[in-house]
Amino acid sequence: MDGNGRWAKARGLPRVKGHEEGLRTARKVIDYSLARGIKYLSLYVFSTENWKRPQAEVAALFSLAGKYLDDFADFCSKGVRVVVSGEREGLPQKLARKIEEMQLKTADFDAICVNLCINYGGRREIAHAAQRAAQSGAVSEQSIAANLYNNLPFPDVIVRTGGQKRLSNFMLFQAAYAELYFSDTLWPDFSCEEYQKILEDYCGRSRNFGAITE
Repeated sequence: MDGNGRWAKARGLPRVKGHEEGLRTARKVIDYSLARGIKYLSLYVFSTENWKRPQAEVAALFSLAGKYLDDFADFCSKGVRVVVSGEREGLPQKLARKIEEMQLKTADFDAICVNLCINYGGRREIAHAAQRAAQSGAVSEQSIAANLYNNLPFPDVIVRTGGQKRLSNFMLFQAAYAELYFSDTLWPDFSCEEYQKILEDYCGRSRNFGAITE
């Protein structure tokens, strides 16, 4: 979800205003995913590299994440299951408690699973999974996959907004056969119409996972 800061700067606003608008866009995308019957949606909220940002901006991002997690009534009414991928170490204690609370409270909801990637890095996730696999006695693709942060299906589609054409340490293990889409749209301006076009394009692609199809 790239482009919040640039969106705010272009309007003469502080960067936090871009993140606030970005949260509204995320809510719209979640609702649209629900309407389309999409069962799993991952949102890259805060990367392990985002700690390099100014302290005030980091605090604002965590505050927004906490506000989203406070909305249990909305999760309940829509059947949204919330899981969080990433390292808990270093997070504010209040946010870490909210994460655990929401994961427990929404565990039985099944309309959609929203995976919030907070303090997340793809390389760190692979290292974490490999360490756990080694402790169990065998390191393989299967054992690494079984020890990722959450037992979720690998993504069919990965979308990056904001004009950059790279994964930036996002789901590196899981992305092996994902379809990739790069949008020049800044995240606060990302619309359900553009999302729909991406879904339509995805439905028209042939996915053979290395095999030959006729």
